[in-house]
Amino acid sequence: MSHRGLFCGIPVSPVLYNGLQFGWKFTNTGKTRRRPPPKGAMRNTIEKEMIKKKPYGANAKEQLKASARDKMYRFLLADDTVRGVFVHGTRMINEMRGNFDLGILETYILGHAYLGCTLMSANLKGGDRIGLSLDGTGPAKGLSVEANAYGEVRGFLKKSPIPVKAPLESLNMSPFLGAGMLTVTKVIEGMKQPYTGQVALEYGNIAEDLANYCFTSEQTPTVFNLSINFDQDGEVVGAGGLFLQVMPGAPEETDKKIEELMASFPSPGDIAERAENPEEVIETVFSELSPKLLGSHRVEFFCRCSEKAFAGHLAMLPKKDLAAIANEGPFPVELRCHNCNSVYHFSKEEITEILNKKKAKG
Repeated sequence: MSHRGLFCGIPVSPVLYNGLQFGWKFTNTGKTRRRPPPKGAMRNTIEKEMIKKKPYGANAKEQLKASARDKMYRFLLADDTVRGVFVHGTRMINEMRGNFDLGILETYILGHAYLGCTLMSANLKGGDRIGLSLDGTGPAKGLSVEANAYGEVRGFLKKSPIPVKAPLESLNMSPFLGAGMLTVTKVIEGMKQPYTGQVALEYGNIAEDLANYCFTSEQTPTVFNLSINFDQDGEVVGAGGLFLQVMPGAPEETDKKIEELMASFPSPGDIAERAENPEEVIETVFSELSPKLLGSHRVEFFCRCSEKAFAGHLAMLPKKDLAAIANEGPFPVELRCHNCNSVYHFSKEEITEILNKKKAKG
């Protein structure tokens, strides 16, 4: 099911489509080293880190294939006057769903936020981060999603499962999001304060509301086309997104041509489901605008939480509170990362050790 955003402030077709928060999660898992973390982010240096409860793929070979397919593709059109990004995110959405144990509706809403946030992270560098936070009056309450320059995306629904009073007749997001605000926060490495922009939820779906944010806050005509495909069993078989943004100074006819060509662009979810080459699709559909491919990099559902990080948070508690936990339990103490739903357990001995170290420091 595909949702498109706005172009030049006008809906381009049917639609579909969250917040900047650092969270942590504890789980018993082997150490998984990967890209260096952004400066200022905590480095996971011990064995217990974020765990993926349901890696996508029936076996190691299939998991590697799925990992290789999940990418972000950047490109330019029309003599560099249009910026474009395509994301293939089938594995990312499936592993997000597995960690949070989401139903179809919850996967649909949070998954679109993951795809949208990933697209908006395309120009981040180094320690930069971008977050989408949605607060609404609907039964979903809202969501919070964050992406960094390394293609790592994490985030959560504020209410899951989402209360549903009657059988779903469609996956229209509006009744579940309700009225509210969309907040976009950009943390730029080296800057003392993050940049925050906010718009009201006018359309009730994330694609159009993100496009409206770009048009309102940045005065740039933008389109988001986001889609997640489910099979008859409710499994995610394809997830993808397209972002196009017309740069200032572009000729008016470029806007019109983009609108015209978008009508023939396949659903990103279909492209992902059919395992088509996104770069070939971009070159074919936008051939009249002389596409310039800028490269790609991996995207992934991943959180940099760790047991060590959570132990640090426990150590920040007042001594009397730590002592109460050490004396009364119950054990093991369970701490959960809200951003990826990993769970970390601390025994009585570990809590006592944290308390004793705190006492030793005075």
